[in-house]
Amino acid sequence: IVEYENRIRAYSTPDKIFRYFATLKVLNSETSEYEICMTPADFVRSITPGVKQPDGLGLDQFRKFDPKHEDYPELELGEHSIFYKLGQSGLISFSDYILLLTVLSTPQRNFEIAFQMFDLNGDGNVDAEEFEKVQQIVMNQTSMGMRHRDRSTTGNVNKGVSSALSTFFFGPDAKKKLTVENFLDFQLQLQREILQIEFERFVTEPGPNATIKEKEFGAILLAYAGLPDNKKVRMLKRVKKSYKDHSKKP
Repeated sequence: IVEYENRIRAYSTPDKIFRYFATLKVLNSETSEYEICMTPADFVRSITPGVKQPDGLGLDQFRKFDPKHEDYPELELGEHSIFYKLGQSGLISFSDYILLLTVLSTPQRNFEIAFQMFDLNGDGNVDAEEFEKVQQIVMNQTSMGMRHRDRSTTGNVNKGVSSALSTFFFGPDAKKKLTVENFLDFQLQLQREILQIEFERFVTEPGPNATIKEKEFGAILLAYAGLPDNKKVRMLKRVKKSYKDHSKKP
């Protein structure tokens, strides 16, 4: 099952990856329709090879959730988590998912160039409409963007920047401008938080001085290395042996 899920991460369309790793189907009280959403943990799992989906949940299998009658799932996020910029609940819609993937998979320099392309008056800022174009052109250069096709049959259509994130970037009336510096700061915060969530997956005793073992740190590094599983196992054995021997030295 782990190898199957790794193939989904590597080769499937964003629509299928989202539908496989998302765990919630959230009821919209205004439209009485359900929207598929990810938790931040779902998102990290969707991009981390080797991390198994919870039992009983998979492609088009979700927990139904009604915000009117249930509390939002408890998210292990800091008070100032970047995910709360996506909305009060910290949940991730399909459009948010596409944006986050684009942000994580694109070098800073590419965003700097894209901002310059659509910065028509040369002040280094873009408005909400221009940012949609920046996102689209950058996304089309990524492997994820090349595989993406809107799927109206599943409801997974990229609707652009979510209203909560638009408010964060451009203010409640969408009149503010977004500087490339502010956007790159958002990218850096997102990268750090993804690493934090991944780190905490291995922590056995949470706290300000929490640590993980050498082998677990190696596993985090190897998760994205694209190496065969048997080679990863051999490398992790060497790490374990090396630090075991090291700890025996006086």
